Amino acid sequence: MREGAPLHVYCDAALGALLLQVDIAAHSPWTVLFGPSGSGKSSLLRLVAGLWSPAGARVALHGEDLSRVPTHRRRIALVAQKAALFPHLSVVENIRFGSPSGKGQTGTVDVLFHLLDLQPLRQAQIRTLSGGEYQRVALARALASQPRLLLLDEVFTGMHGQQRDALLTRLRDYCTSAHLPVVSVTHDVVEASAAGGEIIRLEEGRVTAHGTAGDVLAPEREALRRALLR
Repeated sequence: MREGAPLHVYCDAALGALLLQVDIAAHSPWTVLFGPSGSGKSSLLRLVAGLWSPAGARVALHGEDLSRVPTHRRRIALVAQKAALFPHLSVVENIRFGSPSGKGQTGTVDVLFHLLDLQPLRQAQIRTLSGGEYQRVALARALASQPRLLLLDEVFTGMHGQQRDALLTRLRDYCTSAHLPVVSVTHDVVEASAAGGEIIRLEEGRVTAHGTAGDVLAPEREALRRALLR
């Protein structure tokens, strides 16, 4: 794997019908995996998190080889599109549970409530949350765990554009100030552009482009521009 980047991932393995063949060096504080469904984006996140460990695959974070490190010791937080929260706990209890001690420091929890606009939901029960609220609680719980890397798998899907963009901006600023690198998955060109990081395009398990949003997303952005002009 190439040197000089916070995250390195190498894989040449099959998962069902998908053959994932990648050799990635991610340099940006925020990296977006962009591509159609079935292209290998979520599989790549699972590989990084340690939930899939094919023979020969390698993952390194800040120079540390994680290939044989179990998931619970990697300090990598993965937030899936359908995250699993504890239904018997309130919002604040779910978030505190994510902290290393299981209790959470009040100051840190308060910061996360403000960051993710969860103040009115502090004592709410999980079953009462909307889809967007549920995802924001899952994000807060992941951040409370004080990870070294944050993986986001389509977590903004279903959020209104203005709400999504505002949340993306706040989350990007927070993670940048905390020196917390992020890898997010999306097939939405607007979301990918708004993240403001480097873009890795995946198609059928392979990297077909890697660079700035302006370069990698140029075809989709032009198609979107033409659609808006109709």
